[in-house]
Amino acid sequence: MTATVYFRQMTQYMGLAICTLIVRTTLWVLGILWGIVREIINGVFRVAIGIIVAVLSTIAFFGFILWLFTL
Repeated sequence: MTATVYFRQMTQYMGLAICTLIVRTTLWVLGILWGIVREIINGVFRVAIGIIVAVLSTIAFFGFILWLFTL
């Protein structure tokens, strides 16, 4: 009787340890994937802001040149 109780308790602890390991591994992988996705999104925003700044700088430069022609 006691051996079966110990065996049952041991299997419960092993099952809990395996489930904990699976959950922690899944969360670890999701954390890595989330970091990659976040870096990609940040890169896209950085490129978009760079393009907007370049376009505005070009417009300002040519506007300045046109203003110089009016002097």
